[in-house]
Amino acid sequence: MKEVLVIDDDELDLELLRIVLTKEHYIVYSTADGPQGILLYQHHKPSLVFLDLGLPSMSGIDVLREIRLYDSSANVVLITGYASTESAASAGKLGAIDYIEKSWDVEVMVKRIKECLQRFEENINCDF
Repeated sequence: MKEVLVIDDDELDLELLRIVLTKEHYIVYSTADGPQGILLYQHHKPSLVFLDLGLPSMSGIDVLREIRLYDSSANVVLITGYASTESAASAGKLGAIDYIEKSWDVEVMVKRIKECLQRFEENINCDF
């Protein structure tokens, strides 16, 4: 089974991702804290990371930067409720493989997560 790390300070989003990923047969590690997420990544080296941009303790971009310094081939998907061209550009420059905008509609969010997982399984990076 592939391992996935979810780093998101929103408990509802964290739980949604855990449920979807578990149903898709992934082993899921999760945290609401950026520095803890970096440690979890270093310890488990998961196949995929879902990372919220808006973390309180450390920005998602900074967490991504630290993960990429540790492992330049890390597969990181950024998720955010506050999408912007600037954050998408930063994510792309740092090597994120996808960028998902959060939705208040749970079905839409689940669909986006599953599409991302499918692209990951097919080894297709997104152009964003």
